[in-house]
Amino acid sequence: MTKKNLIIIICLLTVIDLVAAGWYATRRIEASGKSQSLFGQRDSTEYIAMADTITSTTQADVFDKLHHNTYYFTANTPAKAGDNTSYYTSTKHVKVCWPQKVNGNDDLTELNKELIKVAFGTSHSQLKEARYAYLNSPVFNNPAAVGDDYRTLVKAPRVYPLYGNVSQVLVYPYMTSLRLLVIEVDKVEYDGNSTDENNYYIHYDRQNQRILSRPDILITDASKENQLLKVINNKIDELNKKRGEDHRFQHALNVPADICCSKKGVLFLFKQGSISNEPIEIMIDYDKLSPFFTNDFKQLQDNNEGYWLYKNKIKPEPINPQPEVKKQPVVTTPKNTYKRSYTKKKKSSYYKRPAYKPTFKPKRTNRKRYNGARHRSGYYGYAGKRHSSHRRR
Repeated sequence: MTKKNLIIIICLLTVIDLVAAGWYATRRIEASGKSQSLFGQRDSTEYIAMADTITSTTQADVFDKLHHNTYYFTANTPAKAGDNTSYYTSTKHVKVCWPQKVNGNDDLTELNKELIKVAFGTSHSQLKEARYAYLNSPVFNNPAAVGDDYRTLVKAPRVYPLYGNVSQVLVYPYMTSLRLLVIEVDKVEYDGNSTDENNYYIHYDRQNQRILSRPDILITDASKENQLLKVINNKIDELNKKRGEDHRFQHALNVPADICCSKKGVLFLFKQGSISNEPIEIMIDYDKLSPFFTNDFKQLQDNNEGYWLYKNKIKPEPINPQPEVKKQPVVTTPKNTYKRSYTKKKKSSYYKRPAYKPTFKPKRTNRKRYNGARHRSGYYGYAGKRHSSHRRR
């Protein structure tokens, strides 16, 4: 028997064994009427426990580049006749760094709707439509006085107090981690007298791809709210010890509705006038807030790590931007480090110096003087014989 025939026989026996095993399994299923796994069975709870221990892979989030759009509006007639500074104006800015992919997922329908709702106050599903609707709606400090009598401008108008309005919407990422993505939405408005700023934060579960509202993070219970309020006021007391008498915070009367999950704790956002004359953020560590978290958020925090705060924070535009002054480039001649340049100095005669006066007369000079002798019309050669320029006759 050759080696080739032996290999063929072994292959045929292997195929026969596989066919027999399949026929046997089929006969058992037909006889019992139940299909069972040939590789054993596991309880469903055991599969869940195994799934919880598996470390999920994560991908970096992708954001679009910064887009800045601005619209300018002005009333056609001034509020005061003959006063060019009394035109009502409206300036609207939109600066967004919009998410494109979150943990490898580009289907962000729920996140887009929530961001558009918070940023622009509309129910659009696309950013382009919501942004255009916001930019194309001017805000005047006295809408009744302007009505529909306004026009758009190409250049930015001068914003005067009482008559100028500047509204801005800024959207950009604030923080990311293994399980959590936080996007910040800032609304800044100048109404001719003062500037009002409100900050909002959207929390997004990167693994389950869903929005986390405040009830998904903190327990909505009256007794828990009172206990949480005591924790916040204790933190305010600690902060007041390091502040002067005129700059101390007041005690909070209730827990604010706006919160932000940061790197080390949760920021509670107090609006202007609640505990201070300006908006204040009070941070409470995650350890102290553990009794007030929901069970789902506790599980998220237990499996969360890799916190990262984005450094590129978008800043609002100034009310009256200063014109850019182009600096003229400074032309510098490169230094020659290889060859040394020499400059020739003029030789000054020793006798021509004003401080020197010669006390003797030189015997000979280079200057030729005429002695009065006339030259003959001929010349003498090397032999001493006279040659004439005219032929002798």
